[in-house]
Amino acid sequence: MTEQQIPAPRTGSHDAVLRIVADVLKVPHVAAADSFYDFGGTSLQAMRICARIGKELGVRVSPEVLFDSDTLADVISATEA
Repeated sequence: MTEQQIPAPRTGSHDAVLRIVADVLKVPHVAAADSFYDFGGTSLQAMRICARIGKELGVRVSPEVLFDSDTLADVISATEA
């Protein structure tokens, strides 16, 4: 029997981060499994995303988190740490 991956429960920050990223990148939808780089994200967009996360969620996230994360799920985790 193989183990199934069970997704972590979604939080308010989960939806907010995905909404912010999609808005800044000007795409209709992003998923937690997507990478910032999948959408051609730039350093300026990373700074805008982090500023919006700070403003809307009250959490400081540096652009390096976006650059170093494999997926947006990692960015979401950083907002909840």
